[in-house]
Formats: sequence, C-alpha cells, structure tokens
Amino acid sequence: MWYKLSYYTIITDPLNSLGDRVIYSTRTGQALIIQKDIWTLLVTDRLELLDPADRNRLLEVKVIVPQEENELLAIIEENKRNTDDSSVLYEVIQVSANCQLGCDYCGQHHDKQQISSSIYDPLLGRIRLKASSKKFTRLYIGWFGGEPLVGLRQIRELTPLLRQLAAEFGMSFGTKIVTNGMSLKEDVFFELTRELGVDHIEVTLDGIAEFHDTRRITKQGVATFDIIFNNLLSILNHPEFDPNKCRVSLRCNVDERNEPGVSPLISALSEHKLQDKIAYFYPIGVYSWAKNDAQKKSMTKEEFARREIEWYMELIQNGFSVNLIPGRVKSVCMATSHNSDLYDPYGNIFSCTEVSLTPVYEKTGYLAGNLKFPADTYSLTRMHTNWNDEILAGKFPCHSCRMLPVCGGACPKSWHEDMRACPPSKFNIREKLQLAYIVSKSDLKELINEEEAVLSSC
Repeated sequence: MWYKLSYYTIITDPLNSLGDRVIYSTRTGQALIIQKDIWTLLVTDRLELLDPADRNRLLEVKVIVPQEENELLAIIEENKRNTDDSSVLYEVIQVSANCQLGCDYCGQHHDKQQISSSIYDPLLGRIRLKASSKKFTRLYIGWFGGEPLVGLRQIRELTPLLRQLAAEFGMSFGTKIVTNGMSLKEDVFFELTRELGVDHIEVTLDGIAEFHDTRRITKQGVATFDIIFNNLLSILNHPEFDPNKCRVSLRCNVDERNEPGVSPLISALSEHKLQDKIAYFYPIGVYSWAKNDAQKKSMTKEEFARREIEWYMELIQNGFSVNLIPGRVKSVCMATSHNSDLYDPYGNIFSCTEVSLTPVYEKTGYLAGNLKFPADTYSLTRMHTNWNDEILAGKFPCHSCRMLPVCGGACPKSWHEDMRACPPSKFNIREKLQLAYIVSKSDLKELINEEEAVLSSC
C-alpha cells in the first residue's frame, strides 16, 4: 500500500543540534519526536524507505495515511458518528435567571425568576424520553445560570429526581456547575460534592482584585474578588478537600483592559500553593455574547495566542499542570448534538448555552419550545446539527484548516454571526509543541533560559 504525509500534521523547526523535531497529528491529537532522517523522508515523499517499525508508529498516530484517503471526508464522518453515537446524555439546567453580578461583558438579562417545580415533571419527561430512545451509559447534568447557586434549593429538589431517572435506565449520574463563586462557601461546596453529585466546579476570576473588581462587581457596585478568592482558599485548603473527587477549575475572561492582571493572578495562586489543588487554570478571550459587541474590547486572536504562550510558561514555571497539546475533538458542543438541550428558568428549551436569558435569541431557531406546553408543539429541527456537512461543503474556512480535527470548527454560532471562532492553538501550536518538548526534556530550573532560546527561533 502507498502512503502519504497527512495534510493534518504540524512540524516544528529543529529543536536540538541533532535536528530532532516534534511532529503533531491533529487527526489523533498525538505528537512524536522524530529524528532528522525520518523528517527528510517525510517531506521528500520517500515514505517507502521508512523502517517498518517507524512506518507503523507513524500510521498509528496518522502522521502518514493511505495515499487514496480523502482525509477531510474521513474526519467529518468520524465527527458525525461520534455525535450520533455518544453514550453520555448531557443536559444543561438553568435553575435561576438571577445573578448577583453585573459584568459589563455579559449578554444575559437577569431577573429573580427561578425554575418552577411545576415544570419538573415535563422536564424529567423530556429527559426520560431521550433516555429511552437509545442506550446511554451516563446522565450528566450541567447546572448553569444566571448564577446557579442562587437556585440551590432547586438543585437540591431536582438532583434526587434526576438520580432516580438515571438509575431507571441503568445510567451513572454526575453533575458539574459553573458559578461566579460568590456563594461557594465551605458548607455549600461539601453539600454539592457529597450529596448532590457535583464532580466539577468552574469559577471565574478576571485577574487580581485591581482588574477583576473593575468588571465582575455586584449590580450594586460592590467588589467581589476578595469574597470569591477567600471562598476558594477556604475550600481548597480544607483538610477534607480531595481534588480527585471534585475538580475545581478557574477561568479568566480576558480583554485589553484586564490582560495585565492575568500574570499577577497566576503568581497569587502559586503563592497560596494551589498547584496541586486546582485542576486547571485557563484564560479565554472575551467574545460577543448576545451580539453585544463585547469582543471589540478584546485582543486579536493572534495577540491573545502570543500572550497565552507566556501565561503557560508562567504556569509551568510555578508548578501548575498545563495541557499544551490539544486532543482530538469530534463533537464541538451541544448545539451540534441531536440529544442535548438547555432548559431555562422559564421552561424554554434551547439547543445552545449562549442564547438563553438573551432577548435577541427569543424567537430564533435556537428555541425548540417550552416545557409548559405539550411536547407536540416542540420543534424537531435544530440550528447546527448539519455543522459537519457545512464544513465539508466549504461554507467556512475550517474545511482547509489543519487544526480542524482538534477544534471541530469551534463555535458554529460565532461563524454564522460572521465572527472567527478559531482557538488560540491555531496561531501558537508550534510554540506549544516546542514548549511541551522543553518541559519533557528539561529540569524546571533550566526551563527559563532554554525556552527563551527555542522560542526566539520561531
């Protein structure tokens, strides 16, 4: 059989005097260190001269593929099969439309509406119908808001009902929660993790107090950084906190205004020795939410990618775990799924987490119906279930991008609203591969000088 170098590969410049390079297959999300002679055979299309053991390893990670293979079609078909065959039934429930904060980049409209017990039955009925339609092995719930901990009573009421439903169909059960951290006190944390099935909590900090408190303030203008940070310290330093039972991750929404606050936040987390307690820390660029033009205050994708590398260096130097190499992504988000939905506090059913509580999307194709009305009134069509076919047809630039297998095209909604959804790795993947090589080869005490030398050659 004849083979070819896969289109979906990224190769670094030489990383040492021997000419070793990192070659990364986005089709599998795996990277290999290859010697100069192998690199020469690959780029000169003399694959027949490869040692059989080397050839088999390169085939295994899809650095080389059969000559006749249509790689784009193969990737799209893999993605579609994964979307259709997922064994996890993932549902998002917004228990509250309220939030204590008035973040200036938030596109949601908040009020005091909580999800009503009167729609518990139709909500459970819709999930039960899905569970009976195919064999799922896990029911996983995302608690979302507004601020979900404002609706803690509703989480308490719904959890045993959802857990019982999962048991009926032989599914395991788990939940995660995305919270601003204001109400995440010790007792609440342990109730969530010990009694309510929460195994992942994500909290947002937009830099140190100087920066966070200019944007993530209460609707009354009260600063929130110290409250949230002290809540985290209390939980993460508790003798009974176990990072293996509940992952606590930190997200930092970044634009031009708070970009200088990210590095000091990393330092603060390090000073409090949270390296082995935080599952991961990730910065993300502020983007348009509900067409509110929030992205106009953001850095460009390319600028953000450059700063991300610097932040990753700082995280590594301070002993934090960092995932430098993106893995294969076959299912982008719930919007491309035929199974997952978001249920808001008013009973609305949406196919995307970015559109609820945002009036601009109330009468769009993202709204499937309302739990207060009979099921036969629900729409059977969804906005982005044809996303993979759109990519294959060349409707968006993703069809020719080497990073497609590890981002899946990212956010369909953004592309359809004429906004680039490309992740930072599109612009800094070679630097990430080089940094991963340095980390794997170096003593951390030598990391600073060596990484500067390698990255300066990019």
